[in-house]
Amino acid sequence: MAAEAAYLERGRESLRAIERVLPGDWSWSGKAVLDFGCGAGRVVRHLAEASDCEAWGSDISAACIDWDRRHLTPGASFVLHEEAPPLPLPDEKFDLIYALSVFTHIADEWATWLLELDRVLAPGGHVVCTLMSEGMCEAVTGEPWDEANFGMSVYEIGQSWELGGPMVIHSPWWIEEHWGRLFTIEHLQARGFVEGAAARGQDDHGVVVLRKSDGPRPSPRELEQPNPSARRELTALDHTARRLGREVAALRNQAARRRWRFRG
Repeated sequence: MAAEAAYLERGRESLRAIERVLPGDWSWSGKAVLDFGCGAGRVVRHLAEASDCEAWGSDISAACIDWDRRHLTPGASFVLHEEAPPLPLPDEKFDLIYALSVFTHIADEWATWLLELDRVLAPGGHVVCTLMSEGMCEAVTGEPWDEANFGMSVYEIGQSWELGGPMVIHSPWWIEEHWGRLFTIEHLQARGFVEGAAARGQDDHGVVVLRKSDGPRPSPRELEQPNPSARRELTALDHTARRLGREVAALRNQAARRRWRFRG
Protein backbone atom coordinates (compact mmCIF):
# COMPACT_ATOMS: atom_id res chain seq x y z
CA MET A 1 0.00 0.00 0.00
CA ALA A 2 2.89 2.37 0.70
CA ALA A 3 4.20 1.84 -2.83
CA GLU A 4 0.73 2.47 -4.28
CA ALA A 5 0.35 5.67 -2.25
CA ALA A 6 3.77 6.88 -3.39
CA TYR A 7 2.86 6.11 -7.02
CA LEU A 8 -0.36 8.10 -6.77
CA GLU A 9 1.38 11.02 -5.07
CA ARG A 10 4.03 11.14 -7.81
CA GLY A 11 1.18 11.53 -10.30
CA ARG A 12 -0.31 14.41 -8.33
CA GLU A 13 3.10 16.07 -8.08
CA SER A 14 3.54 15.84 -11.83
CA LEU A 15 0.13 17.39 -12.47
CA ARG A 16 0.94 20.26 -10.10
CA ALA A 17 4.28 20.71 -11.88
CA ILE A 18 2.51 20.95 -15.25
CA GLU A 19 0.18 23.59 -13.83
CA ARG A 20 3.13 25.63 -12.53
CA VAL A 21 4.77 25.96 -15.95
CA LEU A 22 1.61 26.75 -17.94
CA PRO A 23 0.61 30.38 -18.60
CA GLY A 24 -0.81 32.17 -15.58
CA ASP A 25 -4.30 32.43 -17.09
CA TRP A 26 -4.49 28.71 -17.88
CA SER A 27 -7.72 26.90 -16.99
CA TRP A 28 -8.47 23.21 -17.49
CA SER A 29 -12.18 23.88 -17.93
CA GLY A 30 -13.49 22.96 -21.35
CA LYS A 31 -10.04 22.03 -22.68
CA ALA A 32 -9.07 18.88 -24.59
CA VAL A 33 -5.85 17.47 -23.09
CA LEU A 34 -3.64 14.57 -24.24
CA ASP A 35 -1.24 12.65 -21.99
CA PHE A 36 1.19 11.43 -24.67
CA GLY A 37 2.91 8.33 -23.30
CA CYS A 38 0.41 7.93 -20.46
CA GLY A 39 1.52 4.47 -19.32
CA ALA A 40 -0.77 3.18 -16.58
CA GLY A 41 -2.40 6.59 -16.20
CA ARG A 42 -0.27 7.88 -13.33
CA VAL A 43 -1.05 11.52 -14.19
CA VAL A 44 -4.15 11.47 -16.37
CA ARG A 45 -6.21 9.76 -13.67
CA HIS A 46 -5.76 12.82 -11.43
CA LEU A 47 -6.50 15.18 -14.30
CA ALA A 48 -9.76 13.39 -15.02
CA GLU A 49 -10.74 13.48 -11.33
CA ALA A 50 -9.81 17.11 -10.65
CA SER A 51 -11.08 18.96 -13.72
CA ASP A 52 -13.86 19.08 -16.28
CA CYS A 53 -11.49 18.89 -19.24
CA GLU A 54 -11.72 16.25 -21.97
CA ALA A 55 -8.85 13.97 -20.89
CA TRP A 56 -7.10 11.57 -23.26
CA GLY A 57 -4.13 9.23 -22.94
CA SER A 58 -2.02 7.48 -25.58
CA ASP A 59 0.74 4.89 -25.34
CA ILE A 60 2.64 2.21 -27.27
CA SER A 61 1.95 -0.41 -24.57
CA ALA A 62 -1.14 -2.49 -25.29
CA ALA A 63 -1.12 -3.79 -21.71
CA CYS A 64 -1.18 -0.25 -20.28
CA ILE A 65 -3.91 0.98 -22.61
CA ASP A 66 -6.03 -2.12 -21.86
CA TRP A 67 -5.65 -1.48 -18.11
CA ASP A 68 -6.44 2.21 -18.53
CA ARG A 69 -9.58 1.48 -20.50
CA ARG A 70 -10.78 -1.00 -17.87
CA HIS A 71 -10.04 1.15 -14.84
CA LEU A 72 -9.94 4.84 -15.84
CA THR A 73 -12.89 5.18 -18.21
CA PRO A 74 -15.29 6.91 -18.59
CA GLY A 75 -13.25 9.64 -16.88
CA ALA A 76 -10.69 9.61 -19.71
CA SER A 77 -10.34 8.14 -23.21
CA PHE A 78 -7.34 6.11 -24.42
CA VAL A 79 -5.74 5.21 -27.74
CA LEU A 80 -2.99 2.74 -28.62
CA HIS A 81 -0.37 3.73 -31.18
CA GLU A 82 2.82 2.38 -32.71
CA GLU A 83 6.40 3.45 -31.98
CA ALA A 84 6.27 5.73 -35.04
CA PRO A 85 3.46 8.16 -36.00
CA PRO A 86 0.62 8.65 -36.70
CA LEU A 87 -1.68 8.96 -33.72
CA PRO A 88 -5.24 7.72 -34.36
CA LEU A 89 -6.56 11.21 -33.54
CA PRO A 90 -7.89 14.13 -35.62
CA ASP A 91 -6.08 17.32 -36.58
CA GLU A 92 -6.02 20.27 -34.16
CA LYS A 93 -7.97 18.50 -31.42
CA PHE A 94 -5.98 19.31 -28.28
CA ASP A 95 -5.45 22.54 -26.35
CA LEU A 96 -2.66 20.94 -24.32
CA ILE A 97 -0.41 17.92 -24.81
CA TYR A 98 2.02 16.83 -22.12
CA ALA A 99 4.75 14.23 -22.54
CA LEU A 100 6.44 13.21 -19.30
CA SER A 101 9.53 10.97 -19.64
CA VAL A 102 8.83 10.41 -23.33
CA PHE A 103 11.27 12.44 -25.44
CA THR A 104 13.85 11.48 -22.81
CA HIS A 105 13.80 8.02 -24.45
CA ILE A 106 13.07 8.65 -28.15
CA ALA A 107 16.32 8.32 -30.07
CA ASP A 108 15.28 8.13 -33.73
CA GLU A 109 11.70 9.33 -34.29
CA TRP A 110 11.75 12.52 -32.21
CA ALA A 111 11.30 14.87 -35.19
CA THR A 112 8.39 12.96 -36.70
CA TRP A 113 6.75 12.75 -33.27
CA LEU A 114 7.11 16.51 -32.69
CA LEU A 115 5.47 17.12 -36.05
CA GLU A 116 2.69 14.67 -35.17
CA LEU A 117 2.02 16.43 -31.87
CA ASP A 118 1.89 19.71 -33.78
CA ARG A 119 -0.67 18.15 -36.15
CA VAL A 120 -3.10 17.26 -33.35
CA LEU A 121 -2.48 20.51 -31.43
CA ALA A 122 -5.08 23.25 -31.76
CA PRO A 123 -4.05 26.78 -32.82
CA GLY A 124 -2.54 28.54 -29.80
CA GLY A 125 -2.17 25.21 -27.98
CA HIS A 126 0.73 24.18 -25.75
CA VAL A 127 2.99 21.15 -25.41
CA VAL A 128 4.81 20.41 -22.12
CA CYS A 129 7.73 17.97 -22.33
CA THR A 130 10.10 16.87 -19.60
CA LEU A 131 13.82 16.61 -20.37
CA MET A 132 16.86 14.85 -19.00
CA SER A 133 19.38 17.67 -18.86
CA GLU A 134 21.63 19.21 -16.21
CA GLY A 135 19.80 17.56 -13.32
CA MET A 136 20.13 14.05 -14.76
CA CYS A 137 23.40 14.25 -16.67
CA GLU A 138 25.85 12.64 -14.29
CA ALA A 139 23.47 9.83 -13.28
CA VAL A 140 22.87 8.89 -16.92
CA THR A 141 26.23 9.59 -18.54
CA GLY A 142 28.75 9.27 -15.70
CA GLU A 143 30.08 12.70 -16.73
CA PRO A 144 29.71 16.10 -15.06
CA TRP A 145 27.35 18.54 -16.75
CA ASP A 146 28.95 20.68 -19.43
CA GLU A 147 26.47 21.95 -22.00
CA ALA A 148 29.29 22.30 -24.54
CA ASN A 149 29.53 18.48 -24.67
CA PHE A 150 25.81 17.70 -24.96
CA GLY A 151 23.33 18.61 -27.67
CA MET A 152 20.93 15.73 -28.11
CA SER A 153 23.06 12.87 -26.76
CA VAL A 154 21.75 9.30 -26.79
CA TYR A 155 22.98 6.71 -24.27
CA GLU A 156 22.10 3.01 -23.88
CA ILE A 157 21.33 2.72 -27.59
CA GLY A 158 19.32 -0.42 -28.28
CA GLN A 159 18.28 -0.94 -24.66
CA SER A 160 14.89 -2.66 -24.44
CA TRP A 161 11.81 -0.76 -23.30
CA GLU A 162 11.51 -3.18 -20.36
CA LEU A 163 14.82 -1.72 -19.11
CA GLY A 164 13.84 1.87 -19.89
CA GLY A 165 14.86 2.16 -23.53
CA PRO A 166 17.50 4.60 -24.79
CA MET A 167 18.41 7.49 -22.48
CA VAL A 168 18.46 10.92 -24.15
CA ILE A 169 20.19 13.98 -22.70
CA HIS A 170 19.21 17.42 -24.05
CA SER A 171 20.96 20.75 -23.60
CA PRO A 172 18.65 23.79 -23.46
CA TRP A 173 20.53 25.41 -26.36
CA TRP A 174 19.87 22.35 -28.53
CA ILE A 175 16.14 22.41 -27.74
CA GLU A 176 16.04 26.10 -28.65
CA GLU A 177 17.91 25.48 -31.90
CA HIS A 178 15.98 22.41 -33.13
CA TRP A 179 12.57 22.32 -31.46
CA GLY A 180 12.38 26.09 -31.87
CA ARG A 181 12.24 25.56 -35.64
CA LEU A 182 8.71 24.16 -35.20
CA PHE A 183 7.34 25.67 -31.97
CA THR A 184 7.57 28.92 -30.06
CA ILE A 185 9.43 28.16 -26.84
CA GLU A 186 7.71 29.86 -23.90
CA HIS A 187 9.59 28.32 -20.98
CA LEU A 188 12.69 26.15 -20.66
CA GLN A 189 14.55 24.96 -17.58
CA ALA A 190 17.28 22.35 -17.26
CA ARG A 191 16.16 20.93 -13.90
CA GLY A 192 13.56 21.28 -11.15
CA PHE A 193 10.38 20.35 -13.01
CA VAL A 194 8.95 18.69 -9.87
CA GLU A 195 9.71 20.89 -6.88
CA GLY A 196 11.95 19.18 -4.32
CA ALA A 197 12.47 16.04 -6.42
CA ALA A 198 16.27 16.21 -6.24
CA ALA A 199 16.23 16.71 -2.46
CA ARG A 200 14.07 13.58 -2.12
CA GLY A 201 16.47 11.55 -4.27
CA GLN A 202 14.05 11.41 -7.21
CA ASP A 203 14.81 12.06 -10.87
CA ASP A 204 15.50 15.76 -11.43
CA HIS A 205 14.00 16.45 -14.84
CA GLY A 206 13.95 19.70 -16.75
CA VAL A 207 10.98 20.92 -18.78
CA VAL A 208 10.14 22.84 -21.93
CA VAL A 209 6.82 24.55 -22.68
CA LEU A 210 6.07 24.94 -26.39
CA ARG A 211 3.34 26.91 -28.15
CA LYS A 212 2.01 26.12 -31.61
CA SER A 213 3.53 28.46 -34.17
CA ASP A 214 1.77 30.10 -37.11
CA GLY A 215 4.81 29.65 -39.36
CA PRO A 216 5.42 26.99 -42.03
CA ARG A 217 5.95 23.44 -40.81
CA PRO A 218 9.48 22.13 -41.41
CA SER A 219 10.21 18.60 -42.54
CA PRO A 220 11.71 16.05 -40.13
CA ARG A 221 15.05 16.49 -41.88
CA GLU A 222 14.88 20.26 -41.40
CA LEU A 223 14.30 19.76 -37.66
CA GLU A 224 17.21 17.33 -37.39
CA GLN A 225 19.76 19.20 -39.52
CA PRO A 226 22.66 20.65 -37.43
CA ASN A 227 23.25 24.36 -37.75
CA PRO A 228 26.68 24.45 -39.48
CA SER A 229 27.38 27.98 -38.27
CA ALA A 230 26.90 27.05 -34.59
CA ARG A 231 30.23 25.88 -33.16
CA ARG A 232 28.57 24.18 -30.18
CA GLU A 233 26.74 21.85 -32.58
CA LEU A 234 30.11 20.64 -33.87
CA THR A 235 31.58 20.39 -30.36
CA ALA A 236 28.67 18.26 -29.14
CA LEU A 237 28.81 16.01 -32.22
CA ASP A 238 32.56 15.54 -31.74
CA HIS A 239 32.01 14.59 -28.09
CA THR A 240 29.36 12.05 -29.15
CA ALA A 241 31.60 10.58 -31.86
CA ARG A 242 34.50 10.12 -29.42
CA ARG A 243 32.21 8.50 -26.83
CA LEU A 244 30.74 6.09 -29.39
CA GLY A 245 34.25 5.18 -30.51
CA ARG A 246 35.17 4.27 -26.93
CA GLU A 247 31.98 2.24 -26.55
CA VAL A 248 32.64 0.31 -29.79
CA ALA A 249 36.20 -0.46 -28.65
CA ALA A 250 34.92 -1.71 -25.28
CA LEU A 251 32.32 -3.95 -26.96
CA ARG A 252 34.94 -5.39 -29.29
CA ASN A 253 37.17 -6.20 -26.33
CA GLN A 254 34.28 -7.90 -24.55
CA ALA A 255 33.45 -9.93 -27.66
CA ALA A 256 37.10 -10.96 -28.05
CA ARG A 257 37.29 -12.12 -24.42
CA ARG A 258 34.13 -14.16 -24.84
CA ARG A 259 35.49 -15.84 -28.00
CA TRP A 260 38.70 -16.79 -26.19
CA ARG A 261 36.75 -18.23 -23.24
CA PHE A 262 34.58 -20.23 -25.64
CA ARG A 263 37.63 -21.64 -27.46
CA GLY A 264 39.26 -22.54 -24.19
